[in-house]
Amino acid sequence: MADSKNASQIYLNAIRQQLPRVLSLMDRERYSPTRGCMDRTFWSWKFVDYPDARFQEGLCFLAFMYATDFEGNELHRNPRLLQWIAGGFEYWCDIQRSSGDFDEAYPFESSLAATGFTSFYVSEAYRFVEKDLPGTTALRFRNSLTLAGDWLMVNDENHGFLSNHLAVAATALYHAYQITGEQRFEARARYFLQNILDHQSDEGWYDEYGGADPGYQTHGSFYLARYLELSGDERLLSSLDKSFRFLAHFIHPDLSVGGEYTSRNTQTYYPAAFEMMADRSPTASWIADTMLPVVKTHSAAGLGSVDIYNYFPLLNNCVFAYCGASTNEGRRLDHKQPSPESGVHYFPAAGLLKIRKARYDLYLGVNKGGVLKLFDRSRCKLVLSDCGYIGKLRSGQILSSQWSVKGRKVAVAEDTITLNGSFYQLSRQVMTPYRFLAFRIFNLTLGRFRRPAYWIKALLVKFLIYRKKDLDMYFERHIELNDDGIKIVDSLRAGPNVSVAELIQADLFTTIHMGSSRYYIPNELSTGDMNGVGEIIELDALTTGVTRTRIAKLSSEEN
Repeated sequence: MADSKNASQIYLNAIRQQLPRVLSLMDRERYSPTRGCMDRTFWSWKFVDYPDARFQEGLCFLAFMYATDFEGNELHRNPRLLQWIAGGFEYWCDIQRSSGDFDEAYPFESSLAATGFTSFYVSEAYRFVEKDLPGTTALRFRNSLTLAGDWLMVNDENHGFLSNHLAVAATALYHAYQITGEQRFEARARYFLQNILDHQSDEGWYDEYGGADPGYQTHGSFYLARYLELSGDERLLSSLDKSFRFLAHFIHPDLSVGGEYTSRNTQTYYPAAFEMMADRSPTASWIADTMLPVVKTHSAAGLGSVDIYNYFPLLNNCVFAYCGASTNEGRRLDHKQPSPESGVHYFPAAGLLKIRKARYDLYLGVNKGGVLKLFDRSRCKLVLSDCGYIGKLRSGQILSSQWSVKGRKVAVAEDTITLNGSFYQLSRQVMTPYRFLAFRIFNLTLGRFRRPAYWIKALLVKFLIYRKKDLDMYFERHIELNDDGIKIVDSLRAGPNVSVAELIQADLFTTIHMGSSRYYIPNELSTGDMNGVGEIIELDALTTGVTRTRIAKLSSEEN
């Protein structure tokens, strides 16, 4: 079991290295009209036409550095840093809409995510610096937090069920309740919390757009763990422990997490929930200890790989991981690996299969049409990644077998797995100047009103995430489970009206919009020696049927 003192030092070393970058993102000039803004693309480069409020989440990290006394921290109680932090609070108040909400993706977004996340992290920053923050700034912050809380009282997430968004909204409201004393915020926080618990699967996972995504779940679990700390609501203890037991299955032997076989394709690891709960959940303690090396190795997507849009949530998460490891020093629960036994672990509601043999772990996305990853446990190495088929129609449109279909049928026997499905024509849209111009005109006119704002967001989600067209083209995937590897036999067939220009079987790709996926992790480099990757499939025989075989064998145990 890891030494929690060593764990806290690892997190501290990681986060303190980020200080120059964070301060560089902030406008620190006293008389600048954007003083305190942390969206450098807006205030410095001037490449965008509005500030993204979520970058103000960096105040949490800066407030932690100001308030925390550790060896070598020259910023502890530094008066200039406090001035910069105060400027950041003032700017957060400046960019709040009069209705109480904040923008993230575009102006007048009416964003529950931006309002919830920024209110949560700026409240955490306030807790770090409350005693030293100038009185006028503190009062203005509390007024803005009240306004944001009032907005969250009457608004919800309307374009899909996202547990991590609702969790942060609940915890932001609980902060508002404790900071302002307004009881109504606590009641609304309980509403969001209950909604999350009601949607939690019996298998343990929290709902993200109707599916299970382990990467996102490590993130959302933090806000629930923080809610538990703040409120003492013991319902969350059993809920989180159940969620951790589910998550433990999807920590791979090479310490990567999730990926293309899961609901949202994410591979990020947020450590805070597990460090915070390591004294109350043996599974959390196991995850925290097992995944601690990731802080340095980046085998799961973390501070070294995410872009600016996930940078502050991950950095702040490492701050709370440090706080949790420090608090739980000497109090971590003893643990062993959950469910280490060989066999089939099937989560039908999630559409996920984990097969453990003596020498390997196989992860299969049933709902995703048989997307799979095979890991050699003795070498802690990814030996096969198969994301299915992708190609182009003669019309230029993309087609793929990789699409999430709830309740997809799968036949699981002792040594075989069989499933089937269809191919789909996909939409891979990007912004163009003319589309952007039309979008901004809408934002600045009808988009200023709540109902049209929700309509456009639902439309964007439909086009970017759910839009597809069924094709008269089908596959059946048959997987043989051997002691030293697996054999995949795919049968493909297309109707006469499907005109395919190119089709390949590929190791790494995704088919839906998800900004938080496809961050680089090191095991991508291990997929280059796989047989069949990028091999163009013979198209002339598709109407009569094509059979393709891939064999993945583990290296001999002597090697």
